[in-house]
Amino acid sequence: MIDKLGSPSGDTQLIVPRNRHLILLVILACAFMGVVDIQIVSIALPTITHLLNASVGQTQWIATSYVITVLCTVLLFGTISAGIGKGRILKTGILVFTISSLACGLSTTLGELIFFRVLQGLGASLMMGVLMALIIEIFPPHERGRAMGLNTAVIALGLIVGPSAGGFIVDAAGWPFIFFFNIPVGILLFLGAIHYFPGDRTVKGYKFSDYIGAILLVLVMAALAMVFNTLANPPIQVVYLGLWFGLWITLFAAFILRERSHSQPLLYLSIFRNPRFVLPSISLVLYLAATFILLTGQPFYFQGAMGLSPSHIGLIALITPVTMILSAPFFGWLYDRTKWRGYTVIGLALMGLAYFGCGIAFYRMEFLLIIVSFIATGIGRAIFQGPNVIEIMAAVPPSLQGMGSGLITTLMYLGIMVGISLTAILLTAGLASSGYYGQVLDADPHVLATIFGQIMGIGGLICLVGAVCSFRREKSGG
Repeated sequence: MIDKLGSPSGDTQLIVPRNRHLILLVILACAFMGVVDIQIVSIALPTITHLLNASVGQTQWIATSYVITVLCTVLLFGTISAGIGKGRILKTGILVFTISSLACGLSTTLGELIFFRVLQGLGASLMMGVLMALIIEIFPPHERGRAMGLNTAVIALGLIVGPSAGGFIVDAAGWPFIFFFNIPVGILLFLGAIHYFPGDRTVKGYKFSDYIGAILLVLVMAALAMVFNTLANPPIQVVYLGLWFGLWITLFAAFILRERSHSQPLLYLSIFRNPRFVLPSISLVLYLAATFILLTGQPFYFQGAMGLSPSHIGLIALITPVTMILSAPFFGWLYDRTKWRGYTVIGLALMGLAYFGCGIAFYRMEFLLIIVSFIATGIGRAIFQGPNVIEIMAAVPPSLQGMGSGLITTLMYLGIMVGISLTAILLTAGLASSGYYGQVLDADPHVLATIFGQIMGIGGLICLVGAVCSFRREKSGG
């Protein structure tokens, strides 16, 4: 059932399951479900708001509770997988995600729905906390680029399917079925994981004991999420922002002191002294921030500045993820063949140049240049994401691969929140500087074109800073 392969990267006698491609299908399907359920609910919020007789502010927690739960717990689950086993963590996640999806669909009150969305977020966190570590564990080095490329493509597919599938399901069957859809898929994935996954590899002698650190981590991430949530909802309440930020600083300091003093901490801080880990991690956060600057801003630009309908905007939004789906497996294969770390530099640099082109196109309202820029953005993302994750994981000791996988997911969600918050801040500031304080879509189209052109330029600078970090990591060797 297994092959034993030597590895030029140091993975001697690496045990590789023969059915690793079937295992990868389960892993990719879990990643797909986790990404889809971030966005699929958003399209149903107006319907849920009406049927459950709730306010818009209250129903927003249906979406944000899921994201905040993943952010707060994914590092914990990735770390404890060293002693429990990544396969067991994944199977538990599938089970929790499936059962909580059923409970979400059966909810009759807003409180019930939010509670079960938190449980669904826990299930997603259990799954996502070990996915990248599992890919590294079951694939030999010369196949990891393609596997990560497929993972990148599946994430892009989830970004496409989420909103469109949510709208179709709500119209055809009602909002509970956006959750019921997960049940048959979850059952199949659970059976597949039981049947195909090999025995769990655990770290000998590892026993999780840093319970105080785990509690502090959850509180740190929850406070940070509230900081970004406050920033992303202008007008910014300065008092609340100050309170949340002060709480986050206090909890963060307590967490650092705890981890430095514990013999077997939840997060080994020594890893942050390794530039081979830190630099690509910074690049990852900047990459996701720039990505969500575009994803958050483009609907407002196309509807407010160019006057396009939501259906047309949806079609335009497909350009970048479809480009990623078509190109990511190829660039993953190319990375496997060459192992050239400069791919991450090229990917982010191309993405930065595409953002500058998009900024010019937004300002001039040149539709053809927008399309070309979106295609170039998708290619840049496809080149960067998979190899960058492999480089981060390569800098993590084998015994801490689960922690590394959870930390990568945490960094991804951090980048997402930075991108969303930064877009809201820049848009609000741009409108205020022009003397306009009304609804975004009612602003002068030329004013919006100028503001979004500038926002995309800032996104391009963020990409180039990330490219510099990738270049410095490449120069550091290792």
